[in-house]
Amino acid sequence: VVAPGFMFIAGPDYTGVGIHTGYESGDAEDDTNIDEGGIVLQGFLPEDDPSHRLSNVESLEERVQRLIDNAVTLDDSAVRPIPIEGHDDEENNGGLEAAQSNTSGEDDEAGKSGDSSCSPWFLALWLLVIAGCIILAIALPLSLRGNVENATADTKASLSDAECLPGSVDTRFELAKSILSSITSPDLLVDESTPQGKAIRWVACEDSISVQLLGNQDPSTGNIPKQKHGFLLSGDAGEEHVIRRYILATVLYSTSQVSPWTDSLNFLSPDLHECNWHKNFTRQNFPFGDFDPVGVFCIIDKGELSSPSSPINIYDEFLMDDENYPLRYMEINLRIDNNLNGPLPPEFGYLRDLKTIGLENNIQLTGQLPQTMGNMSSLFSLTLILNGPTLGGELPSALFRLPNLKHIHFQDNLGDKWSLPSNVEIDDDAQLERFILSRNNFAGTIPTWLAQLNHLRTLDLSTNNFHGSIPAGIGNLSSLKYFNLMENNLTETIPSTLGKLAEIEVLVLGNNKLQGELPTAIGNLQTLKILDVGFNEMTSTIPSSFGNLESLKYLVLDSNRFNGTVDVLESMKNLTVLLIRSNSFSGSLPEGLLSETFDNVAVDIGDNKFTGFLPSSFANMSNLVSLIGAKNSFADGATQTAVCDNNSLLVMDCNACECCEVCCDGEDDLCDFQLDVGKLLGYDCGSWFAVCLKEAEYYSGFGMY
Repeated sequence: VVAPGFMFIAGPDYTGVGIHTGYESGDAEDDTNIDEGGIVLQGFLPEDDPSHRLSNVESLEERVQRLIDNAVTLDDSAVRPIPIEGHDDEENNGGLEAAQSNTSGEDDEAGKSGDSSCSPWFLALWLLVIAGCIILAIALPLSLRGNVENATADTKASLSDAECLPGSVDTRFELAKSILSSITSPDLLVDESTPQGKAIRWVACEDSISVQLLGNQDPSTGNIPKQKHGFLLSGDAGEEHVIRRYILATVLYSTSQVSPWTDSLNFLSPDLHECNWHKNFTRQNFPFGDFDPVGVFCIIDKGELSSPSSPINIYDEFLMDDENYPLRYMEINLRIDNNLNGPLPPEFGYLRDLKTIGLENNIQLTGQLPQTMGNMSSLFSLTLILNGPTLGGELPSALFRLPNLKHIHFQDNLGDKWSLPSNVEIDDDAQLERFILSRNNFAGTIPTWLAQLNHLRTLDLSTNNFHGSIPAGIGNLSSLKYFNLMENNLTETIPSTLGKLAEIEVLVLGNNKLQGELPTAIGNLQTLKILDVGFNEMTSTIPSSFGNLESLKYLVLDSNRFNGTVDVLESMKNLTVLLIRSNSFSGSLPEGLLSETFDNVAVDIGDNKFTGFLPSSFANMSNLVSLIGAKNSFADGATQTAVCDNNSLLVMDCNACECCEVCCDGEDDLCDFQLDVGKLLGYDCGSWFAVCLKEAEYYSGFGMY
């Protein structure tokens, strides 16, 4: 209800339609919308109730007057100024009487003038419209402000209402948010439905260690207490400790969104240092023997602390906290089926003290590896084995620039969308030595930037869906010892630049669609022990330069279109496995073939065009354990009786072997029998196959990771 000289405004206690608490101008805390000298009334104007209409056809003048007559105040009096401390009622009532007198005078004058625009009902309507506009202008922003304040209050209430540790949880939350906003968007932190929102609430509310740090901030510096010793890289700042525990909590919440982990592994134990967040299992494939800590554990190197005066025998030993020594590295071993479900969060990539990552048998992991993993400056080894079909995507390019990363091992992961980045600028200090992507459905071409990994010793891209050509730049990897591209869809020719791999020992290019000739330059590889180009579409003869391969022990040329003689093989003094089945080789076998080796010898020369007799040296070789020679054109009786006596597995054409108990008559399945190159060379070990070979010690020395 408004009269001349009065102002009708919503106060902070607004609780319903039209209800107001008023202030005298100048005395309210927020009176920016009150005219100087105006008086604000307490009361409200009711909504227009049609049942109160004076008649079915009510004029505008009648409606306005009815609304004014039905105005209701919050007390028993008529509309009046609210008493304000420091002002007596007489002053307030006097102001009201003056205003009413002024109103009455103005009404009289309006009546005398006969001007319809100044009639009382029109004046009242005009004042009512103005009052409504003022109320709307003030109430709306206050209402919006109230919504924001209510949202903030709800966030705080959700913390305050929880069973939090003593102290100001709201203060701890705000401090934690200021610390964690460097790695997580504040919007995610305040949203308690996100893994990040859940993690910060655990940190500020339940985590004893973080609460102790956050609750003791130095008011002069703004810093929180330091750790006992911390980590050698990230230091001993308390903020780093809070960040580390928050990240690990985020990892748990992000990978348990559908259902919880099978075993918590002591994660989120509020009174335990995070180096205790693991449980011990017994397995055979861990660097520490049967002792296999699954979860988070910390290791310290002897060299970091030992001195002649104070030797410390804790090389590669576990520390459960930083109470007595600074920690060197953190490791995460989740190589068990523990029902991890959901993606690895971006925060995972900010674990700067993390040395090794092992994820295995987690079928419900989803998404890509976080691009933020480029921040893991301590990362030494990354292992993903037997994870699920929804984990995949392009590997983060920043991984390949990490200065300490030496081992990447991906094997038997079920995802079908894995790929390598097309372009990576490799830093000079990149140290990657062992890069294994075996049996993972990686697709695309083999990127040329791999040739920039100058420290690479093992490159295994076998059993994937790579297509295109073999990058010629691979030949510049002077430290490369093991190179396996078996079972892809590679085409074109073998680049001659591979002849520059001065330290190569294992070169496996089998089961592709490679064409053309064997490069003569391969004969320069003095250290080569295994050469497999079987099951391709290659042609021509064996280059004479292959006679220089004095270290070669395993030669696989199966199922190509090679031709000519095999005389050059006689000079390979260490050759023990010769698999050249299903080609068009011809002529007789050289007399000295395989005669100078003392290891067990296996030969598959079936389905060719060989003639003559078997070498006489075969009769004297007690180490010739397997000989497959069926589907050739050997002479009648080409096999000596001694060969039959010495061989545990012998398959020849019936006309060429009178001493054979079974033989190929040209029609039975025995004629197509062939040695299993995988089992023979240890391919059944997967990407570990070189571990099966005693001479490949360079490969087996890396242990679990």
